[in-house]
Amino acid sequence: MAKGFETMRGFAALLVLLTTSAFAAEPFAQGMVTITLDDGWATQYTKARPALNARGIPATYGIITQALAQGWGGYMSTAQVQTLIAEGNGIASHTLTHPDLTTLSPTELVAELRDSRDWLVGTLGQSAVPDFIIPYGAYDATVLASIRQYYASSRTVNAGRNFRDTIVYELRGNDVARGVSVATVRGWIDQALAEKSWLILVFHEFVDGTPTRDTQYKTSHFASILDYLRTRSALTVTLSQGLALMDGRTEPEPTAGMSIYSDALEGGFADWSWAEHSLDETTTVHSGSASIRFEPDTWAGLMLHHSGVDLSGYQALELWVHGGTTGGQGVRVVLHDGVNVLGSQRLDEALGGPLVAGEWRKVTLSLDALGASSGVMQDLYIQDDSGGDQAAVYLDSIALIPR
Repeated sequence: MAKGFETMRGFAALLVLLTTSAFAAEPFAQGMVTITLDDGWATQYTKARPALNARGIPATYGIITQALAQGWGGYMSTAQVQTLIAEGNGIASHTLTHPDLTTLSPTELVAELRDSRDWLVGTLGQSAVPDFIIPYGAYDATVLASIRQYYASSRTVNAGRNFRDTIVYELRGNDVARGVSVATVRGWIDQALAEKSWLILVFHEFVDGTPTRDTQYKTSHFASILDYLRTRSALTVTLSQGLALMDGRTEPEPTAGMSIYSDALEGGFADWSWAEHSLDETTTVHSGSASIRFEPDTWAGLMLHHSGVDLSGYQALELWVHGGTTGGQGVRVVLHDGVNVLGSQRLDEALGGPLVAGEWRKVTLSLDALGASSGVMQDLYIQDDSGGDQAAVYLDSIALIPR
């Protein structure tokens, strides 16, 4: 990307406030873990199932229904899925054909959601299939509205952990791709047990040898993760069992606005960042269990993408910022509609002084003052504005505040 955005003048300063986050994180009675296996790959039955059964761990399988109905090569059969159900596992819909739901027409979207559910209920003899797994984790407000018509919950691939008051249609899931180490997953498990949250792990295919694509995971590593769950005496539940322990929140509080990040990305935002970063930083956190850490070096930045947020219903962008070990970083916040800048300002200018080392500061950016009280935001950039090498910055509790 070209050197940072040009400084825009005439903006009001960010107001520094010291209140708590509007987005809570209510713990469960104990931490718990769910194994989800997406797509219905045959290796989930031949390789993952024996490992799970040997340790008495249930799982939830997200099924692409046409893969079963049409007998796609490399996928489970209907009879195998019926065996999984008989053994006490959960079944979730993963659509008819696994498309990006944000690209579909209204008619196509309804078919992928409704027809998948109806096929699973009718063919597998289920009284209901209330849980849904979003293909690619791609969703927006339109997709969520449709999911709510046909399902009681949906799981994303937004990394993080869930709490009793997490919105049930944006359940967080940690994707265990081929590059994710067993040690990393153990750390996620430890964190969930310590904070009494709900960790949902996402797996796809399994191989005994070296994985050749990101969706594959080594069977022996999977077994090591399951052994660690047993070593830690972790409560393991299906999606439906975990959901039964939640508060059942289906929408944010009307006064809470749109949460963009609260322990994980929310509200249909996706991570398109090009900076070195983590969306699940647990060592320096303002509220909840995690924050964002990123390295604002040589114009690199966070890019949080959305299909489109109409800003006319919001008065401000709110976030917390921490200057890390050094403070003084030059970082710019930019609201962008995909073509043009809607509003922009450096954080140090807005604060009236440098970012502070070792300290969280809450800032509220007025959209009216930025000239961004209208328009459709597709991208929120938080970007290096120095062109140099700077220390890590931490961000937390990012939200749009309603009018």
